[in-house]
Amino acid sequence: MGFDEALVAALRADGRMSVADLAQRVGASRSAVSARLEQLKADGSLIVIAAVHPEFLGLTAYAHLAIRTSGRSRETAEAIAALPAAAFVSAVSGEYQVVAELRLPDSAALYRTVADIRGLPDVELVNTLVYVDVRKGLFMPGRPLAPGLRVDDRDLAIMMRLQADGRESFARIAQHVGLSPSATRTRVGYLVEHEVIRIAPVLSRARPDAGLVCGIGLNVRGAGDAVTEALAARDDVEFLARTIGRFDVVATVAARAARELDETLEEIGGREDVVSAESWVHLRIAKERYEWPLPDPSGHHRKSSGVSTAQLPAGRTAPRPEYDPVRGPWRGTPSGNLDPSIPAKDFRWQPLT
Repeated sequence: MGFDEALVAALRADGRMSVADLAQRVGASRSAVSARLEQLKADGSLIVIAAVHPEFLGLTAYAHLAIRTSGRSRETAEAIAALPAAAFVSAVSGEYQVVAELRLPDSAALYRTVADIRGLPDVELVNTLVYVDVRKGLFMPGRPLAPGLRVDDRDLAIMMRLQADGRESFARIAQHVGLSPSATRTRVGYLVEHEVIRIAPVLSRARPDAGLVCGIGLNVRGAGDAVTEALAARDDVEFLARTIGRFDVVATVAARAARELDETLEEIGGREDVVSAESWVHLRIAKERYEWPLPDPSGHHRKSSGVSTAQLPAGRTAPRPEYDPVRGPWRGTPSGNLDPSIPAKDFRWQPLT
């Protein structure tokens, strides 16, 4: 394992691991680790961010879309990427030209958004897979939120800071949220422990050594539990979900080179419990989104956001803000709801009116 790979592996175990602990983990000096992290961050190869549990955001309907186009796929991919509901959009090889992942509050909102995509120029067909559950994903939780979580305005403010920079110091966060560094540390620990947020590294797909990323759809025999367990245990499988539609399982596989990818696909498709397998290579990723709008902790629109600063009651684990499938839950720019006039680390969300 190379130096960068070792750093990423350590950060996946603990996104806020100290430089001293990182240095010990990878067997390098603190100065070397610090310098390399700064370099990777500066050239856009690596960022560390916090992703918020989908239930907290009120997102319960997930789908994988395969889109066939009659013209240039770039314009279609860009149009879909502009939708706040789109978490991932990519131009791909194969029968379809674009694939996308949508995340919305419910099936009705999902249907409306898919209908909007079907109405785009040059879109001939949209084939939809509805997720039953996600078995593996960098920022996808393995379980629902626990009932009775306590999250207040300062927690929301902390989460906003960590969405922009998951390794921002406790002292700096504390300055912005009006707490002491020790209190900030305690709150971050609570949010991480209860899986309200997950802090992890994100590698740029555009870096020179990014390799290949491939999607694979499987039809399996029976429930397919052995298949999903085996795939989830593989290091080269980045994402795995059970689905309803033309496939029973959909996954994302990473490889350093075409030969390695070919061997992986042969191994997966050759399992006795796999009836058929179809794959597509991601050629150009138009959007890969991990941050989502949170209610503004300033409190001026709390009534319209529906977020309580007291306690989330049992059976009600997530606030559900008003949602617009075109603009998203909070008014802002179409490509991500972020007001471009406000620095990324100090963004504020405005409610729909």
